[in-house]
Amino acid sequence: MTATWVQVLASYLHLLAVAVYVGGSVAMEFVLGPAQRFVPPAQAQVLAQKSADRFLVLVWSSLALLPVSGMLLFFSLSDQHLVSSGDIVSTGSGRTLLAMMVLWAVLAVNGAVITFVYRPRLASKASGRGGGARVGEQLEAMQRAASRVSWLTRADLVIALVVVLLGASLAYGNGIL
Repeated sequence: MTATWVQVLASYLHLLAVAVYVGGSVAMEFVLGPAQRFVPPAQAQVLAQKSADRFLVLVWSSLALLPVSGMLLFFSLSDQHLVSSGDIVSTGSGRTLLAMMVLWAVLAVNGAVITFVYRPRLASKASGRGGGARVGEQLEAMQRAASRVSWLTRADLVIALVVVLLGASLAYGNGIL
């Protein structure tokens, strides 16, 4: 069977989105994160903020592209009978696909929490208003937010790698679930 141009384009976009998301996450976690320990804290904060600002554009673009390209692949490969017949939970490929969609939703929720809850807390500057106790509280809140962002990004990386394995099981078999 020859692939149609839709399948080729959808596959390319899907793999590109996966590569950007996973590759960027690996680079941020294992390259940029450890490198920040070797610069002064104020510079590390600026470096982290500027690199995260740029990376978030790539992350959200990838997260948006994944379901679009995935649906194109799904419908171009004539697997829609899984949905129409209700067999999505009774076949290995259907359960694997469903698990991938649920994990994508977890990645999107984690990304939203990082972007809209913790990033604003990290971006705020500790002001001198209210005395030293207030500055200390602000710094502690920022450290808690940074710790939670670090935990969430590591969890996202693990989840993304699981999704890649599930996708490979679909591409080269009938899924593993």
